[in-house]
Amino acid sequence: MARPKKQQRAKEPVTIRFKELAKGSKSIYLDIYRDGVRSYEFLKLYLIPERPNHPEDKTANQVTRDAANAIKAQRIKEIVNGEAGIKNQAGKALLLLDWMQQRQDRADKAAQDAGRKASNTAEGIKTARTHLQHYLDAAYKGRAVTLAQVDKDFCTGFAAYLKDAPQRWGAGTLSPNTAALYYSNFEAAMNEAYKKGLISVNPCALVDISEKPQGQPSERDYLTAEELKTLAAAPAPNEQVKAAFLFSCFCGLRLSDIEGLTWGDIRQNGDTWQVETRMQKTRQILYLPLSDAARRFLPERGTKGPEDLVFTLPKRVTTQWGVTTWVKRAGIAKNISFHCARHTFATLALTQGADLYSISKLLGHTNVATTQIYATIIDQRKQAAANLLNGILD
Repeated sequence: MARPKKQQRAKEPVTIRFKELAKGSKSIYLDIYRDGVRSYEFLKLYLIPERPNHPEDKTANQVTRDAANAIKAQRIKEIVNGEAGIKNQAGKALLLLDWMQQRQDRADKAAQDAGRKASNTAEGIKTARTHLQHYLDAAYKGRAVTLAQVDKDFCTGFAAYLKDAPQRWGAGTLSPNTAALYYSNFEAAMNEAYKKGLISVNPCALVDISEKPQGQPSERDYLTAEELKTLAAAPAPNEQVKAAFLFSCFCGLRLSDIEGLTWGDIRQNGDTWQVETRMQKTRQILYLPLSDAARRFLPERGTKGPEDLVFTLPKRVTTQWGVTTWVKRAGIAKNISFHCARHTFATLALTQGADLYSISKLLGHTNVATTQIYATIIDQRKQAAANLLNGILD
């Protein structure tokens, strides 16, 4: 007599998981797998370390676990109810904006797992999603659009919208580079949906390149010594942003590295100070000496420990807005972003006589050729200065 086959238990679409935090605590989140797509929901519930002879710790954690299980049960119920009756075309019913949100959440999760405070990728997806919402409001009367309903006309329409889309602040429209960036975020989302089998055709592949927003080569704007003095004396919308920007002007750290800089990354050996950190962009360890000028813009440490952040900065988009507004108020007619602080450090150091190799190491470049662009800028300035003498004897 054949043995009956053991019935396999259906895998639950929602799993409770834990993220280790400092001092032994654990953050609880849900791992949700639905229609071939994984997303995460952080519950803002935390387990505390259970101390010996403190039964109240165990009781508190049990209450927290019960709350997490209740939320998990609710999410499973929502998924099951969605599957019952009309199937909503199965996975094809996934909305475009929901798919963008899932990609943003995954990027945020990846940044958190890597110990980063913020995710440039997530911020780019978020802004692209905002513009998609505006496009839907204008062209589709706010109607919800599924992934399966995105076709070539939708893509070309969104591309055309971005070319004339208004800036989030100030007057004017998006720059060509910004419009191209937002479209590339949308295009990446559609590419991933196609590779995962959520859509049968990738509509972005049908769009001619001439119809897509095209970026332009950007100049490396920087501040002169006089402009830097003017800016340092001018009030800023956010003093922490001001201090972080000026700190970068005198040490060359990227914004992504400053956002995650902790007091434990700053080491002192006698009169010598340096930053020891792993750069977010290249994942290389950087040993960066700090000059007195750079240390001048470090906030007061007070009682902060080695794991505490040096600078308390707002969201990336708010930080960039703070720099743009501050520069404008100071009367400096240049398109200065936070990253221009890094360019300022390099060009001023070269102007003062530093050699290219040393600047390359301070910036954390793996190839001196990358740093060569700053030498070209200095050469152009020298040529412009020499040309001022043209015709003086005519």
